Amino acid sequence: MNTLIWPGAIAILGSLVFLGAAGVFLLALQYRRHGRLSWRRTITTSAAALYGFGLFSYTMLPLPASRSEACYPGRGIPQLVPGRFLEQFSESIATRGLAGFATSFVLWQVLFNVILFMPLGILAVRWLRGNIFTGLVLGFVASLTIELTQYTGIWGLYDCAYRVADVDDVIVNTAGALIGAILAYLPIFSFLTGPKDGDARSAAPRRVTRSRRALANVFDAAITTGAVFGITGALSLIEKLGGPATNERLMNFWIPFVVVIFVFVLPSVTPGRASLGQRCAWLTVTGSGQAPASALRALLRCLLGFGGITFLFQVSTSLTEVSPYPVLNVLVMVYIAVSAVFFVIDPQQRGLAGKATGTGFIDRRATLLRELDR
Repeated sequence: MNTLIWPGAIAILGSLVFLGAAGVFLLALQYRRHGRLSWRRTITTSAAALYGFGLFSYTMLPLPASRSEACYPGRGIPQLVPGRFLEQFSESIATRGLAGFATSFVLWQVLFNVILFMPLGILAVRWLRGNIFTGLVLGFVASLTIELTQYTGIWGLYDCAYRVADVDDVIVNTAGALIGAILAYLPIFSFLTGPKDGDARSAAPRRVTRSRRALANVFDAAITTGAVFGITGALSLIEKLGGPATNERLMNFWIPFVVVIFVFVLPSVTPGRASLGQRCAWLTVTGSGQAPASALRALLRCLLGFGGITFLFQVSTSLTEVSPYPVLNVLVMVYIAVSAVFFVIDPQQRGLAGKATGTGFIDRRATLLRELDR
């Protein structure tokens, strides 16, 4: 029983970590592509992530402790005879009878493989909007890839095959995906299909609300934090592997500075006049008369608004235990509080930075329509 439980626990933990780290990015991509968020699409994406980690856990784990641990005679010999499981079924029935066969390992191993790949067929039809043939092909490709990965010791990562590559597994797994693709047409799985939204670029402009602007800020914060942690983490890993030592000022100031430049500053002064997160939410900065703001005004709004706040927050939060900018911490928190309160009470929803620079937000698609009408 433990061999069934612990891979599932690892799959749940892995999917939660993945969604916690990448969930906001997936929402940003969803909003950018479809122009809105859908709870059904989000649930299906989360289910796909959980299933992906589950498929990996049950087919790849546990991994050998060293490159050569799996290298001993008799282990990892591939089974290349199609239909061998049918012979094992006959042998089990002959020796144990039907009652014994119903509880035998050879039967339940096959049934488990079928069940394991049924969700892949369901997702192929519902999530990827494919058909039965799509589920069949996807199941075959996924199963073949898994068996080849096992046979090659994860493509040379290990010196020997650490699991038995079985051609029957490809057959059974593909059959499971096929069954899942057929069952996917049952109404019970309709909730896995997100709404058929067209390309967000061709959708009608929508009103800019406080929640939409707040969502854009969440996207910007996630992009910035992910980039900073990714770069600093990579440099720290390189240092631990014997590479050049990282400079504390580089880690705590220059990397956040460069990331904020690429996430906020450059996108704000280029056509579109919006940060990366705002672009995902289809927002653009406007001046008077709802025309696109000038590069200078958009830059000022960026520096006085969430772009400047994000930069100050990044540089005031050190990777060391003691912040190198204690006074800056206080100033940042005060400015964040004042900006948040003003954002909530301002009837025009312009925010403190918008009030100071005379700018606002409009749906970017409205400006695109104006350009087409000219």
